[in-house]
Amino acid sequence: MILLDNSFLRILLLGCVWVLGGRVILRSIRRLYYASTQDPVEEDLRGWNWDRPPLKPRAYLGLTVSEVSSKYCPTRRDIWLRRVCGFKCSPSRQMVNGRIVHEIFHEAMWGAFRLLTNGFPGWMVYEKLSRSAWGRIREITGGHVEKWMVDLYKTLLVTIVSEAEESRALCGGFPGAGILPWPTELRVDGSPLSLSNSLRVDALAEGGIIVEVKHGKPMDFHMLSLAGYSLALEASLEVPFNYGIIVYVNGVPDKRPNISFKPVYISNSLRRWFIDERDEIIDFLLSEEEPPKCASIDKNCPYRGVC
Repeated sequence: MILLDNSFLRILLLGCVWVLGGRVILRSIRRLYYASTQDPVEEDLRGWNWDRPPLKPRAYLGLTVSEVSSKYCPTRRDIWLRRVCGFKCSPSRQMVNGRIVHEIFHEAMWGAFRLLTNGFPGWMVYEKLSRSAWGRIREITGGHVEKWMVDLYKTLLVTIVSEAEESRALCGGFPGAGILPWPTELRVDGSPLSLSNSLRVDALAEGGIIVEVKHGKPMDFHMLSLAGYSLALEASLEVPFNYGIIVYVNGVPDKRPNISFKPVYISNSLRRWFIDERDEIIDFLLSEEEPPKCASIDKNCPYRGVC
């Protein structure tokens, strides 16, 4: 039986504090726990079994998790254009905003952690970092700052310091010990699974919860990235990773940032789906067979001009 421990409960509370109440949180946790007991992960779908089917790859191509999991191009022609034809694209505005969102998360988490570990109280951490918000964002973007970026940074700071102070009030000692921050931009070697040897997990929370930050409309295939990172982490560390959280940041750049979350059980079917997608990509890259064009090309596709 897979146990749902207090670490899992607390990290989901942290991820949900922006948008949802406790009743909704507990309901989500119960559904995940029930799913895990009814469908425990099969041994041959654990990442540490990378050297045998179905995880053993047909070839080792160093794919990124996003190449396997991002199905915005349904025929995967974007991968063929990049890897076989050698086309380089300029990122779309949505892609640029997504990168900035990830970097703001990283900066807010580690900036607050550095001050908290030096003994600063939460209110002082917020005041100190929020006063320098425009300058910190300017460093991230290379000089360009928009209001939504500062709003997101300050929203994250509020969440971090409030959780840290709650932890100190309940547990005593160092504020946020054992809870904050999430290790961000964690490097993982996915090469045994034909993935890159320098994958970067958005964040890893206490209790082995994989956190993936997304900018854009929620899509079912977003969960594939959690499966990919789970398999890579299991292959590297040989410990199970069963749960993930997708944090969605939307509303930018036109409105105030809207943060929501989706808890995910990284199930057998999700793992098989990721492996099937990986194998399909390996097959057509080895054959160099040209995938068909999409019936309709998304306006945000960076390969729109060459497809």
